[in-house]
This record gives sequence, structure tokens and C-alpha cells, in this order.
Amino acid sequence: MPRIPYSLFLRAHRIDPLLPPLLRECRDLCSARNELRWLTEYARSRDTGSESWRWKQRLQLLVRQRAAGKPLQYILGDQPFGDLTILCKEGVLIPRQDTESYTTRIAQRLLAENRLNPTKSIRIIDVCTGTGCIPLLLHSLLASSIPTISIIGVDISAMALSLAKKNLEYNIRNGALLSRARDEIHFVHADILDPRYLESDGSELGKMLSRSNQGHSKGLDLLISNPPYISPRDFTNGTTRRSVRLYEPTLALVPPPNQHPGRASGSARADSFYPHLLAASAQLDSRFTVLECGDLAQARRVAAMADDTRQNLPWSSQRNVKTEIWRCDWDIYSHEATEKVSFGDQEESATLDVTAKPDQGARAVVLSRC
Repeated sequence: MPRIPYSLFLRAHRIDPLLPPLLRECRDLCSARNELRWLTEYARSRDTGSESWRWKQRLQLLVRQRAAGKPLQYILGDQPFGDLTILCKEGVLIPRQDTESYTTRIAQRLLAENRLNPTKSIRIIDVCTGTGCIPLLLHSLLASSIPTISIIGVDISAMALSLAKKNLEYNIRNGALLSRARDEIHFVHADILDPRYLESDGSELGKMLSRSNQGHSKGLDLLISNPPYISPRDFTNGTTRRSVRLYEPTLALVPPPNQHPGRASGSARADSFYPHLLAASAQLDSRFTVLECGDLAQARRVAAMADDTRQNLPWSSQRNVKTEIWRCDWDIYSHEATEKVSFGDQEESATLDVTAKPDQGARAVVLSRC
């Protein structure tokens, strides 16, 4: 990471003495000024007394915390996510803009299909749900067009599940979610690395899926996941930001060891959740599968995993299956560059479609079938 010029620190200090400490984390003056404004508003809102020194003292403490690397979302306690406000706390992964981007994009695709072939219900599972941001955003985007929605958010962390439930109630109270979301979104504990987690007698998730399947002839509409995908090496060698390493839960970032049989490469541990997610997608006969990745190289590996196993998937005999790599940014519909790569013997059986600006990183692998 390039060093910040000393002249920029001097310029920041002339504007406000509290800016230079923030500059170390923000890396640019515009971001530092924005963060100082948010921290100032937060400090003022927390102090209703008449003495101005109290909120100023609080502000100095907040700036010191931020300068030490504590994420702004943990300090302020929330993060915007679409039209929602997601509560954040230490021990649970902070929602990212890229996650919001591909979640919005898959919701738009579901809505577009629904306009062509209207449906009365839709079923979704979010694996490694964390704060619950993905299920909540999907419900907020889909509820006005689809009468019945069933979304299950899955996580191994009791702290994450507790926060996800709080976020559900918080956004209903604030009017960001319809009250029906309380009956249509459920958060359950499950370890997706446990082979029995989908069995009806093996887990709460399995039992819920068994009840959900009653009266449904079709499979799942969407399996979506932002799993741990950072390798131990990338977590410690400076690739991962200091604030992430120090404050966000390693459990949500780095897969546990010895979970990827048959591979010895350095990327094996980083990729260890994806075979389980692809197997779940197959078992649940999911129409769409969206898996977040760290970069284009990992996305290509995940796409190749999907192709390696396609002969065993329920859709392997169909020819209209597509594997896409989405590069998510503020413009989620960017189409400035397209690269197509075919896997396997039949070009039409699996196509990798990379669509985005060339200099932007891949963030999601998407499997779709008709």
C-alpha cells in the first residue's frame, strides 16, 4: 500500500486537527472528511447535555478508535444496504457494497422472469447469512410483486443469527420491510460443512425445508451465499485490510482447515465452501445459484467446479444452463467487455460469461437454468 504524502497530512491538519488520524485509515482526504462528519453527527446525537465539551470529548474518542482500525460501521452501529439500515456489531461480518450489488441484480432478474411467467410464490435460501442483509434486501425488493415469499437465512454463528433477527424486527418497525416479512423470513442454525445439515432429521434447516417442500413440486428458486473465501495466506500477508483482520470475525472470512478433500493447492482452503454449496444447489434443485467470490481467479475456479460436477447435477441433461461471472460495482449493468469461455465437450451445456469493465474484480458466480 503506497505511503500517504506528508503534505496531505499537513493539508488535513489545516482543515481540522482530527482529520490526520482518520487519513491513515481512509487513505484519501475526501473519505476522511466524510467519516469525520459522520462521527461528529454521531457524537452530537449521543450527548443531549448543554456542555459542548462532552460531545467533543466523545468525538475525540471515536476518532481514536477509527484511527486504530475499528470499522466505521462498528462505531456507528449500522450500515446502509439498499433502502434498509442494517445493524452492525463486532463479531458479525459487515455488509459490503458488492454484496448489495449482486443481491439487487439477482432480484431484478427474478422480477424480470416473474413478469414473463407470473408466480404466486418463491423460495430462497441464504447460506452464511451473517447480519441477514441479503434475505432482508431480497424481501424488500420482491415483496411488492410476489404474493408469497419464503426465505431461510442460515449461519453457524449464534451471534450472527441473533443480530439477523434484530435486523428483521428493526427494519419492520422502521417501515423498510412489510410486516409479512416476519412470517416469511426465518433464520436458522446450521453447519453447511456437516454432511447431514440438509437432512430433515439432522438439523433445524432440514426440518424447515421438509415442511417447506410440502405442496411444492418445483425446486428452490434461489440459493445465494457469501461464504468465507479468504485463504490464510491472503488474510495475513497484507492483502486483507488491517481493520478487517483486527476486528471482523475470522470465522466469516477464512474457511476452517481440512475441509477440501482431494486438493493440495494453496487455494484449496479458500475454496472449501464452494463444493458444499454446489452440492446443496444440486440437492435442492435450485433454479439460480449465486456465490460470492474474492476475485476473478477464484471465480474461475468456482465456475470450473460447477462444470466438473455438472454431469451429476439435476440440470446436467439440459442444454440451456449458463454459468456467469458477475463483476459488481455501482453500475451493476455494465457491459463494456465480454469474455465467453466454454467448459466441457458441449459449448451450450455450460458457458462462462464474464461481463463488466475490464479493470473491475469479479464478485459472484451465478448458475442459472430454465
